Amino acid sequence: MMCALGLILTMKAHSANAQDNEGGAASDVSLEMDTGSSKSEESTAEPSEDNAEGSAASQTPKPVRLCVIMYHGLVKDSAKQNRYMIDPHFFEDDLRYLTENGYTAISAKELVGHFISGMPLPDKPVMLTFDDGYYNNYLYAFPLLKKYGCKAVLSPIGKACENAENEERQNEFYSQCTISQLREMYESGLVEIAYHTYDLHSLESGVQGVQKRPDESDDAYKNRLAQDIRCFRESMQSADGGELYCFTYPFGAKSRLTGDIVRSEGFLCALDCEEKVNILGSAEDLYSIHRFLRDGKTSSDEFFRNISLSGA
Repeated sequence: MMCALGLILTMKAHSANAQDNEGGAASDVSLEMDTGSSKSEESTAEPSEDNAEGSAASQTPKPVRLCVIMYHGLVKDSAKQNRYMIDPHFFEDDLRYLTENGYTAISAKELVGHFISGMPLPDKPVMLTFDDGYYNNYLYAFPLLKKYGCKAVLSPIGKACENAENEERQNEFYSQCTISQLREMYESGLVEIAYHTYDLHSLESGVQGVQKRPDESDDAYKNRLAQDIRCFRESMQSADGGELYCFTYPFGAKSRLTGDIVRSEGFLCALDCEEKVNILGSAEDLYSIHRFLRDGKTSSDEFFRNISLSGA
């Protein structure tokens, strides 16, 4: 299991170039993310006062302004389209708009790397996320990500994806991705897998997703959520090799203890459903990353203007 922020992480840097992602091998880059060290082991000389001030300033990341877009499903059947299931052309229009206007879609891993190890981010970052792990993400979104060389964070439901392995034929509307399809997307370097529960994505007795049940003790709640996280990790092991950084809240719902559990289980960031622009100044800010729901009602230009993507 991954430790908390002081952990030394191995980050795999994948090329953002579409040609590299389709035909080239990804390069592995090991990055030390040990936040407990305040002094470089390579330098033994005492810095001057001026140099010390400059060094401290250079190691403090500037606040990152980040818009995160939340998608769910893409379906071509107009009878099946709704607030969460939108026509694939909206997603392609979004990718075209972003690339033509100089935006770069980043992964949660890259965002974490920026704040923990100083990995540089592109000048105009944006994050694209898909919740629930529908088969149509593989069928429609994945080819478009390859076409435009864009990255996305996909948050599947573990047990549902296991069950999909037994389907004789997958349906674009209700089927989930299989584990092998998740692995194919992950290995492309364009899709990062995030936790969205193994089997807690439900609305039962007024409890949303990972919330604490009214009659549940604190210890019982911690154990139940920790067990679900372990099951998800095991389920996704063959898909992502255990590389799991991000916790995606089902329905954006949480309880008093949820944030502590997220941290103790080794997650380094978390996605919620509050529709706000993120101003991220430290690694701690990554545990409440807000997202804008993308429905299929407005053009890309209007949608991104409404959420103030450019900051204007």
